[in-house]
Amino acid sequence: MSAIKNLMTKFDVKISIAIVGLVNSGKTEFVKRILQSDESIGASVSNTTEFELQTLDNFSLLTWDLGEHIPQKKALWKRSILGANALLFFIDSTNRDSFQQNKKLIKDLVELNFPIRILVLGSKSDLPNSASVGELMTGLDLMELDKTKCDVDLYKFSSKTGEGLYAIEEWLNRILFKRRERVINYNKIAACITLCEESGEINEAVLTDTPNLTLLATLRELRRKVTIFSRTMRVHGSGEEVIEIANFKIPIVKEHRHIVAIVVGPHDSVPRAMEISRNILKIIAPYCDKSINLVKIIRDLYPLDVTY
Repeated sequence: MSAIKNLMTKFDVKISIAIVGLVNSGKTEFVKRILQSDESIGASVSNTTEFELQTLDNFSLLTWDLGEHIPQKKALWKRSILGANALLFFIDSTNRDSFQQNKKLIKDLVELNFPIRILVLGSKSDLPNSASVGELMTGLDLMELDKTKCDVDLYKFSSKTGEGLYAIEEWLNRILFKRRERVINYNKIAACITLCEESGEINEAVLTDTPNLTLLATLRELRRKVTIFSRTMRVHGSGEEVIEIANFKIPIVKEHRHIVAIVVGPHDSVPRAMEISRNILKIIAPYCDKSINLVKIIRDLYPLDVTY
């Protein structure tokens, strides 16, 4: 189960998320990534060419393909999209020719419908010609919109590599359930595995002095999972995924030819674990073919995240 789907279905409240954008802006891939399989779809209704509804328990995804104008006068638009708990606007970050049209659509959406907050998502961030966050902010004039009209947030993401999906989860958690982020959510790092794709070498660090059988079995399975992840993501320069083994959460992060997987507790912060992983990647990158003391690196950098 994806982290976003798990978040939406574990609360006993009805939640609907509106997903809008031009055709081929990444909406369908995002929905597939969340639901992960067609078996998860409880209902699928396509009573217009541009609208699709997918439900799972109390969780609804409302997807709308936009054209040149916001369909303000359509009753279905008002009832479904404007009544949603969260509004996500998708943009193909590789199609710079569409930025002007998207800029107009976002502006019209805000002026006609008065949303309190919009999350703009630049899709296809795994592609080399993907626009940067700065380009998107400037090209869509989001800074001015955020100052004068409504709260606008912007993330880049990739449905192929998983990049950015857990930042989206945190945003939804904060907006939908009014959960304020604490200054720092310290994790409980039990272990860490790194893999250098150039040499094929796997380095393992156990951060607890008394590892139990569950942790040791988890590390054995994690070695296999990291190897599979490496093969799957070989054509991509970066990527991220979160898996669960036994009672552990395990974010796996790739940058260039290096992979880090951190074993943390079931209630720990995934975004913080991802941040720690990326910082570890920066440190170990020059030493792919050399021996490193991974335990010392983690204990020195993050002493409050090692509580075992």
